[in-house]
Amino acid sequence: MHSFSLRPLTLAILGATATSAFAETHSPSNIPTTTLSTIVVSASGFEQQLKDAPASISVITQEDIQRKNATNIADLLVDVPGVDVRNGVGKTAGLNVSIRGMNADDTLILIDGRRQTTSTDVTPNGFGEAATGFMPPLSAIERIEVIRGPMSTLYGSDAMGGVINIITKKVSDEWNGNVTVSGNVMEHGAEADSWKTSFLVNGPLVNDVLGLQLRGSYYDRGQSERVEGSTGRDPRPTTAHNYDVGGKLTYKVDDQNALWLDSFYSHQNYKNEDNRLGTLDLPTKASGYKDKLIFNRTQFAIGHDGDYNFGQWNTYISHSETETKGRTLPTEIFDEDNQVNNPLIGSDRKLKNTDLIADTHIISTIGAHKVTSGVEYKKQTIQDNIAQHKTGKNEFDKDSWSIYAEDEWRLLDSLSLTYGGRFEDHSGFGGHFSPRAYLVWNTNDMLTIKGGVSTGYKAPSAKALENSLINVSGQGENYVFGNPDLKPETSTNYELGFNLQPTDNINFTTTGFYNQIKDAIVSIDAENNPLCDVSTCTTNINANKAKVYGAEATLQYSILPEWDMKAAYTYTRSEITDGENEGTYYNNQPRNAFNLTSTWHLVPAVDLWLQYEYKSDRQRFLTTPTAPATGLGSSNYEEYKLFGDKLAGYSVFNLGASYIVSDQLRLNMAVNNLLDKDFTEGAKSYEYLDNRGRPQTATGYKYLDIGSSTTGTYIPGRNYWLSVSYDF
Repeated sequence: MHSFSLRPLTLAILGATATSAFAETHSPSNIPTTTLSTIVVSASGFEQQLKDAPASISVITQEDIQRKNATNIADLLVDVPGVDVRNGVGKTAGLNVSIRGMNADDTLILIDGRRQTTSTDVTPNGFGEAATGFMPPLSAIERIEVIRGPMSTLYGSDAMGGVINIITKKVSDEWNGNVTVSGNVMEHGAEADSWKTSFLVNGPLVNDVLGLQLRGSYYDRGQSERVEGSTGRDPRPTTAHNYDVGGKLTYKVDDQNALWLDSFYSHQNYKNEDNRLGTLDLPTKASGYKDKLIFNRTQFAIGHDGDYNFGQWNTYISHSETETKGRTLPTEIFDEDNQVNNPLIGSDRKLKNTDLIADTHIISTIGAHKVTSGVEYKKQTIQDNIAQHKTGKNEFDKDSWSIYAEDEWRLLDSLSLTYGGRFEDHSGFGGHFSPRAYLVWNTNDMLTIKGGVSTGYKAPSAKALENSLINVSGQGENYVFGNPDLKPETSTNYELGFNLQPTDNINFTTTGFYNQIKDAIVSIDAENNPLCDVSTCTTNINANKAKVYGAEATLQYSILPEWDMKAAYTYTRSEITDGENEGTYYNNQPRNAFNLTSTWHLVPAVDLWLQYEYKSDRQRFLTTPTAPATGLGSSNYEEYKLFGDKLAGYSVFNLGASYIVSDQLRLNMAVNNLLDKDFTEGAKSYEYLDNRGRPQTATGYKYLDIGSSTTGTYIPGRNYWLSVSYDF
C-alpha cells in the first residue's frame, strides 16, 4: 500500500475541509452557463453579445476557472471545442495549445487585449510550453475568451490558428480581495505533489480618482520519478518553484479620460539535476545545460482610455522582456582546434527577447456602422550568442508598422456584416495585407447563423530572417542558417455555423471550418553554405501548402433545475497538400475529441460534477517506417513492429464538487483521473542500431512516444485536488 507524507499546507487545507463540513450552508444562485447573451470583447475589439460576435468563440467563466487545478493557460482549455492540449508534454511538464489543427505557435495569447506571445527563439529545444505559464494569478482572472480561427485583421501576426484573450478583473471602487490556496496530492509515490497560493487586493486610493490592484501567486511542485525506460526527456515533471507578482494603477483624469499603468514579473524555476531537461555540463565536456533552468518575463504597460462624443479611443505601450537562464555554450559548437582551454566553453548562453508594442485605435459609431480603426508599431529584439564566435553577432532585430480597420455594418436589425483588413509594413519581408469578412444573421430569437472568411499570418522572427548562421543544435552537429527571403506563413479560414437556443434550457452550436495554409516554413539541407563545416546544415524556406478541416459542436442542456450538462465534440483532419512530406498530416491531431460534464446541484450551495474526456488515436509516425540498417529509422521500425503506427486513444473521468460555505468562503475539490488510468502501461523495450551501427536499447509506450520530443498523451494517475478560496 502506498504511503506518503502531506506537506503542512496540504494538511491545513484538508483540516479546513473537515471543519467547514459543519459550517452553516448558504444559498447562492446556481453557477451560470455561457449563453447567447454572454458579453465578449475579443471578436471585434468592443463589447457585444456572444450571438452577435463575428467569430467562433468559447468563454471560460470565472466559475469554470475556480473548478480547475490549473498551473498554466493550457490546463484551463482542456474541454474547449477545437482546442488540443494533449499532443505531448513539454520539458517543464507544461502543455502547448493547438487550435483547429494548427501548430501551437500559431496561437496568439493576449492579456486584456495586449499581445503576450513572443518568438520561440528564446526557448529553443523543446521549452516553448514555458510561455503558457506566464499568466496572471487565477484569482485575478475575470474570464478567458478563446477565438477559434485566424484573427490577424485585428491582432496581427501569430493569430493564424486562433486567439486566447485573458481578461483580468477591473480595479474595484471598494477595497476587497481574495486569497486562494490549493493542494494536489498524487496517489502514486512516483508522481509529484504540488501546492499553489494566489492573492488579489484592490480598491481606491482616492475615491473615484486613483485606484490600485496588487496580485501574485506562488507554485511549488516536488520531484517525480522517471517513467519506466526513460533516460533523457520525461513526461513526468521535475521540481518547480514558480511565482509571479503584478500590479495595476488607474487614474481617472475626468469623466472622459483615464490613465493606467500595469506591470508584472513572472519567474519559473525548474531543477535539472537528473538531466531531465537536458544533459548537464561536466568538467570534461559542456553539453549546454546547468542544474536548473529559469524562465523570466518582465512587462510594463501604460495606457490611456478615452470616451468622447465621437467614440472610444484606447492607446497603450507595452515593453516585455522574456529570458531563459541555465543554458550554456556546448563544447561541440567550437572547432576542434578551439576546444582546448577555450574560456567560452560552458559559459552562459544568453537567450533574451525584447518586445516593444504601441497601439492606438478608435471605436466609433456612424449611423449603421461601428468602425474600429487603428495603428500599431512593433519592434522585436532577439539576443542569442550561440553562434557569436562564428559570426561576431548576438543580437537580431526587426520592426513593423501596421494600419488596420474593421466595420460592423448593421444591414438590418437582424443582419450584420463585419469586414476589414490590416496592412503591415515589415522591415524584414516588406508589406502584407490580411482581410476579413463575416456575416451574422439572427433569424429569430432562437436561431443564429454565422459564417465568413478570415485570414491569418505569422511573420518570421528577426533571427530567422538573418542572412547568417543563427543556431547550433544536436550538440553542435547541426548548423542552422537564417534566410532573409522568408515570407510570412498565411492561412485562410472558411467557416459556417449555427446557434440554436429554442428554450432557456438548451443552447446548441455547431460549426464547420476549412482552413488553407500557404507558405508554411520547412527545413531543408544547406550543406553548400560556405560556413557549413559540420555534418549537417539546414535552413528554412517557404515551401509547403496544407489544409485543415473539421467540425465543432457544443451543447449546454439544463435537464432539470437540479441537473445540467455540457458537451463538446471536435472532428479534425489535416494534410500537407504540396511540398515536403506531401500527403502526410500537417499537425498530429486526434480525428475525434469529446468532452462531457454533468453537474448536479445537490443543494443550493453544493454542486457535484462528473467530467468525461475522450481522444481518439493519433499517428505515431509521420510516415510508416521501413527497415533501414541504422539510426532513427531503425528505432522507429522496431517500435512500429511492437505498437503499429498509432498512439492509442483514451478515456478519462474526473469527479469534483463545489461547496459555497458562506458569502466569503468557497471550497472546490476533485478526484482527477478517477479510474486511475496508467498512461505508461504496456511499456516495451526493444533493440536497434544507431547511426554508427552499434546496438542500443529503447522503450516504447502505448499512449506516448519519448524521443527528441514527447508526443502523444501523458496524464498523471489518480490524484486529489482541494482549493480553499476566501473573499474579503
